[in-house]
Amino acid sequence: MPKFNKSVSLLTLSDIFTWGTHTVLVALIGIYLANKLGENATQFVGIGTGIYYLTRATFQIPFGLLLDKIKHDKDEIIILVLGSILMGSPFLFYSLIQSQYLYYFLQFIFGLGVSMNLISWRKLFSQSLDKGKVGLEYGIYGTLISFATAIFSITAGIVANINQIYFERVIFAIGLIMISGSLWAGALLTIKHRKTINI
Repeated sequence: MPKFNKSVSLLTLSDIFTWGTHTVLVALIGIYLANKLGENATQFVGIGTGIYYLTRATFQIPFGLLLDKIKHDKDEIIILVLGSILMGSPFLFYSLIQSQYLYYFLQFIFGLGVSMNLISWRKLFSQSLDKGKVGLEYGIYGTLISFATAIFSITAGIVANINQIYFERVIFAIGLIMISGSLWAGALLTIKHRKTINI
C-alpha cells in the first residue's frame, strides 16, 4: 500500500476520531435519550436533529468565506481544531440532560462544530492530495474510516449494553475521542513543507 503524505495521514486520523465515532452516536443517541427524556423522546430527537442541521446550514457559508479570505492555511487548521473540540464537547454533558432544552443547546454546539470541521477539513484535504493518486488516497481514507467505524460501533454496542452507567460512559468516551481528533489536526502545523501553506 502506498504511503500517504504526512498532511493526508494526519487529516485522515483526525477524521477517524471525529467522524468515525459520529456514525456510532447516530445509532446510540436515540436509545440513550429515550431513557433520559421519556415518552416524548422521539419528538425531542427530531427537533434536536433539526437544530443541528439548521446550525450547519447557517454557518458553513460564512466559515467558507472567512477561510477563503485569509491566504494561509493556519486559519483552516485552527478552525479545524476548534471544530473538532466543539463536536466532541456536547457529549461530555449528556449525563446532565434532564430536559429537552439542554439537549437542544448541545445540538446547536455540535452543529457549530461540524460546520467548522467540514469546511476546513475538506479544503485542507483536497489541497493536500498527491497528483496522480487522488482516487487512491480517497479510497484508502474511506476504507480506514469504515474499518474504524466498525470497530467503534462493535465496542460501543457491547459496552453500552451492560447497563445505563456504562451507556453514559460510552457517550462520554466518544466525546473525548472526538475531541482527540483536534490533536491530529493541530499536528499539521509541525509539517514545514505542507502543500496547503499558501491556500
